Amino acid sequence: MLLLAALAITMRKPIARALQRLYRALTTQTQEMKRLALVAERTSNWVLTTTPDRVVLWANQAALQGLGLTESEVVGKNLLAYAASQGNDAQEMALLGDELDRGLSVKMEILVRAHKGQNIWLDVEYQPTYDEHRKLSGFMVMGLDITERVNQRHKMTAVFNALPVGVVVQSSTGEVIDCNPATSEISGLSRDELMGLASTSVAGGSVRDDLTPYPASELPTARTLRTGEGLRGESLGHIKPNGEMRWLMVNTEPLRDAQGDLSGVVSSMVDVTEQREQQKLLALAVDGAGLGTWQWDIAADEMTCNDRLLEIFGCRRGDVEMTSKGFYRLIHPEDVPAWMSLMKEQMVTPGMQRRFEIRIRHGNGLWVWMMFSGAVVTRGPEGRPLRMAGVCIDINAKRLLEEQLREMARTDTLTQMPNRAVVMERVRDAIIRARAEPGYNFAVLFMDFDRFKQVNDTLGHSVGDELLRQIAQRLQQSLRPGDSYTPSSDFSQMAARIGGDEFVVVLDDIRGDLDAEIVASRLLDVLAQPYEIESHTVNSSVSIGIVTSTHAADDVEAVLRDADIAMYEAKRTGRGRYVLFEPSMHKRVRDDVTLEAELRRALPQDELFVVYQPLVDLVSGELAGMEALVRWQHPLRGLVSPVEFIPVAEACGLIESIGHFVLQTACAEFAHLQALLGREAPRSVSVNLSRAQLRDPALVGNVRDVLRASGMEAAQLQLEVTESLAAQDSVVQARLQELRSLGVTLALDDFGTGYSSLSCLHELPVHTVKIDRSFVSMAQTSDYHRVLIEATILMAETLGMNTVAEGIETTGQADLMRALRCNKGQGFLFSRPLGLAALVQWISAHAAKAPSRSEQVQADVTVAPTWADPG
Repeated sequence: MLLLAALAITMRKPIARALQRLYRALTTQTQEMKRLALVAERTSNWVLTTTPDRVVLWANQAALQGLGLTESEVVGKNLLAYAASQGNDAQEMALLGDELDRGLSVKMEILVRAHKGQNIWLDVEYQPTYDEHRKLSGFMVMGLDITERVNQRHKMTAVFNALPVGVVVQSSTGEVIDCNPATSEISGLSRDELMGLASTSVAGGSVRDDLTPYPASELPTARTLRTGEGLRGESLGHIKPNGEMRWLMVNTEPLRDAQGDLSGVVSSMVDVTEQREQQKLLALAVDGAGLGTWQWDIAADEMTCNDRLLEIFGCRRGDVEMTSKGFYRLIHPEDVPAWMSLMKEQMVTPGMQRRFEIRIRHGNGLWVWMMFSGAVVTRGPEGRPLRMAGVCIDINAKRLLEEQLREMARTDTLTQMPNRAVVMERVRDAIIRARAEPGYNFAVLFMDFDRFKQVNDTLGHSVGDELLRQIAQRLQQSLRPGDSYTPSSDFSQMAARIGGDEFVVVLDDIRGDLDAEIVASRLLDVLAQPYEIESHTVNSSVSIGIVTSTHAADDVEAVLRDADIAMYEAKRTGRGRYVLFEPSMHKRVRDDVTLEAELRRALPQDELFVVYQPLVDLVSGELAGMEALVRWQHPLRGLVSPVEFIPVAEACGLIESIGHFVLQTACAEFAHLQALLGREAPRSVSVNLSRAQLRDPALVGNVRDVLRASGMEAAQLQLEVTESLAAQDSVVQARLQELRSLGVTLALDDFGTGYSSLSCLHELPVHTVKIDRSFVSMAQTSDYHRVLIEATILMAETLGMNTVAEGIETTGQADLMRALRCNKGQGFLFSRPLGLAALVQWISAHAAKAPSRSEQVQADVTVAPTWADPG
């Protein structure tokens, strides 16, 4: 009887009860009992029978195998002893024992620990059994191994809880029956607060995109429960309990039972607040930047755009056919092929994004430049492009500005002539053509204006700029078509300014060198004519260096360099002329380089020395002072003229060191003469200041140190500057004032060769004016020069200045200068520059012939700008 009851446990309650009835009906049928026992043995379910206190009486093979024990190891043991100590809820286990003690049937999931420590989840049902007196006789226990099902459920629970997306399950009436942790984070409500909450309870805290309240009946979950249809991408603004607004993207899906009836709804929500803010910022940026946006549905050939794009196009909606063909009709015909090629390339190249500038027919009928940027944003399964999107910018103003900038980059701002870049291109083209076409000739004329720096420094930069503009006008007028120099000169001509006062003329396709010389000769005449600028009449000649294809180098820089060399040769040989380049001129350049290297060695090797030329009082004939001049005794070349080495010294930066050497030597030897000759010694020594020295902030301190070292009085030293330097700028003016404050005297050399007018002589802080030798030599034959000298002397007397006439070579010149009341003179008539020993002899001889010295003779100090021999 007990065995049959146990066998009946292989089924659930209905089957178990049937087995009980069958047991009572077949108590005498032993064979049937054996059959039922065999069925229990063959089932995969666990089947056990126990006493009322759960001691095992019998277990089928499935149970024994599941526990990993034998029948003897199981029978007699308390069944609950096999429950795992970990994993089962203690309260539920206590409740189970209590209900079983009361003889109740119980169904629950329980974790069992098998013999080898394996955990097995069972779906267990305890059914009480009774004897014939209706007294509890034990339990039939049926168990189903659901380990895989429970593990899968745990995995799904873990996934559910780990999802960053909020997931909520609601009943058919809208109450929340489950939710994951992400939901709490998004909503700001705990799980306990959410469970059982109805949709209508949170409706007041939800808003639409336009910030209007979201009615409870229109919430996505409510609509799905009402219609039974899922929703996708619903936007909802949720106001958290702390007042923070979060924007959610919500999807819903209906839940149905086995009969297909609606049993609830599951919804997922993603916090898209940051994305919305980014989209908002992007929209503001697009709008603020004036970007037109466009999309193209390729399959349907439909285009959409924002209002800004239509505004850029200068049209309204409906004016343009929103298809690819309609758009292509707006593109400039010259730009269509390139545009089509780009589109095809983008279609077949994933991820390709390109910018393309094209011209579009504006609504006003004009062609305007646009920049399009776009890419394929959607492709089909096989990579077939489905949709393109991008932006459009109006770049018409930018393109016009770029064209202006390109033109400006090729145009000299001051004169509006072509600049160096254009010259380089033109000469490069000429060189290439000369290589390819026998008989083709060209020429490059390199022009530099003589004494332009003096004009700029003395009359001001505004006058200098206007002079350059007038020079440019004359060049362009002279070279314009139809104004040819000879009837047959049909070659093309271009003039350009390449910097400063340097201009270049390129003659293209000339017959030969003679054409270049004809043009150069004409330009010399045209550019030498006086220039009227403001209240000034400016005379300026030009020196021209010419390179023709006869001796042209193979690169542009070399051609311009050779033209520059020829121009300097023109300056060296007299200025106001042109010189054709010859390869032999490179030797002079190399000679200058060699001379520079030797000059750098000359100063520390004591090869430089100082000579002195006396200054004579034109009235008394007495010695009035001396001028210090530098000389170079080269060990191999012999005596090198200052005319050769001073320009090199100025060009390479040695002039400052040489000037300081002259100053130190002159002062030291002047002090020696004072000690040696006493009253017969010169009263002063003159030393020239170079441009570099005048720019040196340490000049005043150097002069003070030299005076202190030599023991000279400051008034015995006269420093001389050229007219152009004295009037150069505020820095030089300030430096001269500092020197004057030391007590030294200042002289203005070569007066008349610069461009200072007599009216501004009073502005210069000088004591003495030296009249240039070019005026003295012409004074006897030229009324102009004589009158200018007379005016200069008169102005100097009025200002309390002394005057010195340079380069006196004849007694007639001396008599004229004396008659014009010039104070002092120097030149070969009196003496050539002399070394110190020879000067002592000259002074002794001159003192014997001259009358007694006047005590009122004012000593002068002078040095030529280049320390050249002024005699």
